[in-house]
Amino acid sequence: MKSFTVPGTPKPVVTLKDVAARAKVSLATVSYALRQHPKIPVATRELIATAARELGYRPNPRVASLMAHIRGAHSRSYRERLAFVWVHTSRAEARQNSFLKLVFAGARERATQMGFALEEFWTADPGMTDQRLEQILRARGIIGVVLSPVTTAEAAVTLGWNWRHFAPAVIGNVTWTPELHHAGHHHFLAMRLALLKLAKLGCRRPVALIEATVHERNKHAYVAAFLAHRPQAASARGLVRLVTRGDTTDLGPWLRAARPDALILSHADLVDLPGVSKAAKELRGPRVTLYWSKDTPRGIGGIDQCQDRVAGHAVDLVAAQLNANETGAPDLPRMMLFPGRWVEPRFPERTVQAGA
Repeated sequence: MKSFTVPGTPKPVVTLKDVAARAKVSLATVSYALRQHPKIPVATRELIATAARELGYRPNPRVASLMAHIRGAHSRSYRERLAFVWVHTSRAEARQNSFLKLVFAGARERATQMGFALEEFWTADPGMTDQRLEQILRARGIIGVVLSPVTTAEAAVTLGWNWRHFAPAVIGNVTWTPELHHAGHHHFLAMRLALLKLAKLGCRRPVALIEATVHERNKHAYVAAFLAHRPQAASARGLVRLVTRGDTTDLGPWLRAARPDALILSHADLVDLPGVSKAAKELRGPRVTLYWSKDTPRGIGGIDQCQDRVAGHAVDLVAAQLNANETGAPDLPRMMLFPGRWVEPRFPERTVQAGA
């Protein structure tokens, strides 16, 4: 006689014990395998994962949360390792670049809080290939992977990995193929925040210089927000300009003709472009950068992107996948975006005239 379920009757809860019975292994083996613990052979992990899928096993999120807390609260002789993969970045750059050092420090701090060890790997090491690095991670039993921001000019990134073996998350907004989970900066809201703060300072005619590479990477978000939220929307299009480092075009005439009362820069060093520095000195309003850091010249305010916190959220994305036994490139990637915080600029000696 065939069994059937009466409509409206709750389905029986599948437990770890049921999975262990189906896979013919111990309960402890199932528990370790579903957490992708390297002490369990890959073949056994796959066998148990298949049994869990066939039975319709779903982890209890409350239990998973409790276990994550326990792992973070107690020091253990073994800590599960996450890989921090420096993508197209040299060891020297990772150690010298203040932005990259901040990112890694944030990821490492969050990993430690959650009970993970964070181990660094470099795609740019001599002789390293995508396939070799994948083999190294798999041989070491590393499932969770945090992928660094990419500081090169490329608009899209690809690693030739079989993603089904990993639980990955990307720091930053660069497009990946296939697309993965991201934790990044919310460029649109950051520009909107800058415009709102400048408006409170009395600025009615801000202009913006946006680096072209940044414009492409953030899917035109800075320019879109400037056009949508600038105080005088009708004239906005002529007051935002895309620029390229190394361009010899004199921007002084354009800036003077715009008669700005505030200058927004995607990066503070764009003030060194031809004609900008001199025109900026004549400016009687504040200068702000959308990429503020402790190294930003004194007096310039703007948006602190809090990239250490962003990196920590990428670790959270990896941990969430591990707790849910998820691996592979997602069909619907999660995008966690954060607008950063405002840093007040120093106001020049003259008061901005509203409506100037």
